[in-house]
Amino acid sequence: AQLGAEYTDSETIMRLVNPVVLDPLRAEWAAVMAQMQPHLDKAQAATSPATATKARKAANERFQGFLHRLQQFRVLDPACGSGNFLLLSLLGLKDLEHQVITEAEALGLGRQFPAIGPENLLGIEINPFAAELARVSLWIGEIQWMLNHGFALSRSPILRNLDNIQLRDAVLNPDGTEPEWPEADAIVGNPPFLGDKKMLAALGDDYVKRLRSLYQGRVPGGADLVTYWFEKARFQCEAGLVKLVGLVSTQAIRTGNSNK
Repeated sequence: AQLGAEYTDSETIMRLVNPVVLDPLRAEWAAVMAQMQPHLDKAQAATSPATATKARKAANERFQGFLHRLQQFRVLDPACGSGNFLLLSLLGLKDLEHQVITEAEALGLGRQFPAIGPENLLGIEINPFAAELARVSLWIGEIQWMLNHGFALSRSPILRNLDNIQLRDAVLNPDGTEPEWPEADAIVGNPPFLGDKKMLAALGDDYVKRLRSLYQGRVPGGADLVTYWFEKARFQCEAGLVKLVGLVSTQAIRTGNSNK
């Protein structure tokens, strides 16, 4: 709490993960299913094997295209803490992948093995313990999901390095330059919030001075610490590095310097 960190419950997390990560992908899958259906109908009604094979191949290409997109989908939490947002994003993505694979198999398009895993999640965290906890939480979540759905696990080793969780400051480099965030499809999270005076006390005059100098003209002096994550996320959108963003904040972001 002294560093502006706060535990976020699962219900609040899903209020962001659903509309930002999962709902758009569900809508895409529904659209792909609609595109596949005419080809499947054509295959069903075909009087020659060649026509049926060609139509089924066209449907399968659309399925495989979406599955590849889903399995390449990346979610970034640029203040990931112990990884709660990333864990629920992982479980949601795996559930959706399983749904897609099951529905495609029911249509006769073949069985697929789930490929989404902790590598689909990206995080930035300044606290070493929290960063390591996030890595372990994602692997445990992966293992539990696979076992609960009847899939085998790789055991050599059962846990691997997860470099996608980066241990560093998300808004200020040690040399005073602006950090780059990894490219992702969606950004979610609960960045730290600290008011003007609390920032000085918790982070020190030198850090706050360098932070405000770096973002001068983009974030007003005296704005809440959380606004720097909002500005970085805005920049990612403007640069075409991300399309969807959902960040938790306090009501204070609507007032004072934070709202300018």
